[in-house]
Amino acid sequence: MIELEQYKPYIKIIIFLIIGTAVIILIFLLTNNTSNKIDTYFSIKEEYKSDTTSFTSYLPNIKFNSADAKKVNQGLEQNFNTALDYDALFTYQVDLNDDYLSLATFYIYNDINDNNYPKTIIRTYNFDLDTGNLVTDADLLKAFSITENDIENTLEQEFTNYYKQELESMYFTESECDYECFLNLRGIDSYSDNVYLYVVNNKLHFYRPFAVYSKYEEEQFYRHEDFLFAIDE
Repeated sequence: MIELEQYKPYIKIIIFLIIGTAVIILIFLLTNNTSNKIDTYFSIKEEYKSDTTSFTSYLPNIKFNSADAKKVNQGLEQNFNTALDYDALFTYQVDLNDDYLSLATFYIYNDINDNNYPKTIIRTYNFDLDTGNLVTDADLLKAFSITENDIENTLEQEFTNYYKQELESMYFTESECDYECFLNLRGIDSYSDNVYLYVVNNKLHFYRPFAVYSKYEEEQFYRHEDFLFAIDE
């Protein structure tokens, strides 16, 4: 018994090390499995770093064996090559969910017809993991019990908040630019246009690009804007 008592501190350390090692291995396996799972459905086919802008463009590739995936990949490659021709940026965001693989692409260019300001064209593609086919917006809305009114109300609330925050930040006064003026500066003439559904963390979101500059030079206010909105139900 005396000898056992002497070794008790060492036994505790050994047990602690075993448990700690097991936890590390589990975390590694879970992370590795998630990465491998994404790799099953998605890859980067090509990347290109511009000598002019130093930005890197990426050509995503959907790996489903379906007609929809083939058609989307053809369109992605065409958009990627067009971006390179005009020295624009083409990049992406991808999310793996329980039932869907969601891909968003961003075509970012300087509009020479609008004081060379940057513009962003966003497109989203939501694939059913079981079939490898694209899921329509109508089916996504139904699956998540979301309505078009929910989306419009979300956008209205978001832009109302943006407007109030810009007023509070003293970029301009309400007499200089009312809410309608503010929407025009952001390029918003409808809460239902240019909305692109996207699934992230098993919840339905949407992208809605808008102008981040104006004559009031409040570009800094939107420096972290990714154009992704969570839907208020």
